[in-house]
Amino acid sequence: MKIPPICPRCGGWIPNNATPGAYPGAVSRTDNQTEVCSECGQKEAMEDFFDSEGCLSQQEWKAHG
Repeated sequence: MKIPPICPRCGGWIPNNATPGAYPGAVSRTDNQTEVCSECGQKEAMEDFFDSEGCLSQQEWKAHG
């Protein structure tokens, strides 16, 4: 059994906790290559749109600490 990828931003499953590993997640806006879960991809889009500083940097992600 293959272990589904884990989102480096929140620590949840990719693409989401309901269907781990079922399909690819979102591409992070921080570097345009890191895969994150669908929810974090949506959060980054909203942060980028509404926050003048953009989305959280990878150093600020919960799963990194």
